[in-house]
Order: sequence, then structure tokens, then C-alpha cells
Amino acid sequence: MNLTRKVNQNEQFATSSEFPSSLKKKYLITIITLIILSILNISLKSDKVNSKIWSFSIEFKVTSVTLVLVFLLWLPILLPWFISLFPQLQGSLNWLRQQGIEEVETNLLRIKLRYGVEEASQNYEEKILNVASTNLTSQETYQQVEKRYRDAVTLVNATSDIDATEALKRIEQLGHYYDRVRDEMPSGNERTRLMREISSIMWALVPKVVNFPVYAKLNSNNGGERLSAYKYIEWQPSIEYVNLLLSRAIGVLEMPFGQYAALLALRRIVRSNKLIPTQSREIIDILNWLANLDCIEGSRRKLMIEIVSTLEASK
Repeated sequence: MNLTRKVNQNEQFATSSEFPSSLKKKYLITIITLIILSILNISLKSDKVNSKIWSFSIEFKVTSVTLVLVFLLWLPILLPWFISLFPQLQGSLNWLRQQGIEEVETNLLRIKLRYGVEEASQNYEEKILNVASTNLTSQETYQQVEKRYRDAVTLVNATSDIDATEALKRIEQLGHYYDRVRDEMPSGNERTRLMREISSIMWALVPKVVNFPVYAKLNSNNGGERLSAYKYIEWQPSIEYVNLLLSRAIGVLEMPFGQYAALLALRRIVRSNKLIPTQSREIIDILNWLANLDCIEGSRRKLMIEIVSTLEASK
């Protein structure tokens, strides 16, 4: 595991040590301009006898400032090579870059401990988010999932009281953490683990909010806010969100983790509500088609199959 972590860190650093092309271009233009200005000594003088006569001269002179600028010009090329010679320095820089993510992890633990939602969020993460590990018949899956939700809701209700305003504030904070993790971490198991933890804490806090702004969150440009809305609908399923959740589960707005969250909420709705036949048929056809695509991985495919099985059994 340590070896794998070290390899991942090296790959991460190799990616982060390169300047983005647009930034690199601006950097080079700026340094070259400064070099040209540093070697030019431009003077404009008037004649001492006749003030109407002016003289203009240009001198080329290399100074210590010029040498420093030349070094900065080569820095983007020299820096990756220099760091590659010193693994210890590379590890230190990786460590500094990881401090932001470690801060997120620390604050997630503080939220769980401070508001007494550690057990509820852990139960939700282990018993509901981890649906891919079950291999049961349709009826057994239905009964098991319903029991898991009942247990999860019981644990949420048993957590310490938290003010509704404070709960919403912490959910918004978790949404920012989610966006930060998505933007700053490379895709992989570690990023997925953190996003699952954020999602599970949201689940534990959402029931404490009064008048949750569902549509405002659903239509937000931020993935973290949309995730909080999916958690709310999963806790309080309503048929009015079916079409929107279906579009999010199969559309391009959400990345796989967001699609997975939308599918969880959609599954809860179809288990708790009776859909009209035409709407049920449409969802079955779409999810059956999507589940057969190679780009859909196991966990999302499993949820799609469960939703289809539920709808077909309720006809």
C-alpha cells in the first residue's frame, strides 16, 4: 500500500510540476519583455545651448538584473529536471500540496464529532452507498435496502440536536469541500473515498434543515450543492423530482459520482411512490438501454437494474 501511495504521489507531482500552456506562454512573454527592457539604456536629452534641440540615444548593457531574468526564463525547464534529482525534495513538495486535502479530512472529522453524526454518516456510507457488494434476488434486495434506510433514518433522528441554520451552513461547507476535492485531487480511490465521506455526512445533516432549498441547490453550477440536493431527495423522496433526477443520472452535467448520487435518489423515489405507467415505461426503457453501455461501471449499472426491477414489479 505504501508503494502504491508513493507511485500515486509521483504521478501526481509529475502532472502538477508542469505549467499550464496558457500560463507558460504569458510567463515567457513577460520575462522576455523584461529582459529586453533591462538591456536597453534609453536616454533623451536636450541641448544645453539650444533647448529646442533634443538628442536620442540607445545603449545595450547587460546587468545583474538581466542575468536574473535570463535565469527566470529558463526556470520552467530547469525546475522539473532539478526536482527529479532530489526525491526527498519532491516528497516534501508533494506533502505541502497535500496539506489542503488533509485539512479537508480533518474538518470532516470535526464536523462528525462536533454534531454527533459520526455513527449515522458511517452507517449510511457502509450500508447504503456500498450497494455494489450485494448479490441478492430482486425481492431480497428490496427488503434489505428498505431495512438499511430505516436503520439509517433512525440513527439520524437519534443524533444530537443541531440548529437548522447551522446544519445548512455545514452542508454548504461540505459542498465546497466536495468541489475542492474534485478540482484538486486526481481521479482514483482516494478521491472517491473522500467524496463518499462528504456525501454520507451530508445525508446525516440534511434532515436537520428546515425548508431545504431543493430547487436552488439542484440548479446550482456547483457540483457540491447539487449533491446536497440529491441527498435531501434521497431522504425525503418525492415524485416531482423523477424526471430531473433521470436526466442528471444519464446526462453530461454530472460526472459518475454525481450520476450515482442521482440514481440513489431516483431508486428511493420509485420504491416509495407509484409512478404512472407511461412514466414508468420511459424510465425502464432508458435505464435498460444505458445499463448495456460499456461506459457504465458496475455500481451505477447495479442501481439502474434495481430501479428497473422495482418498476417492473410494481406494474
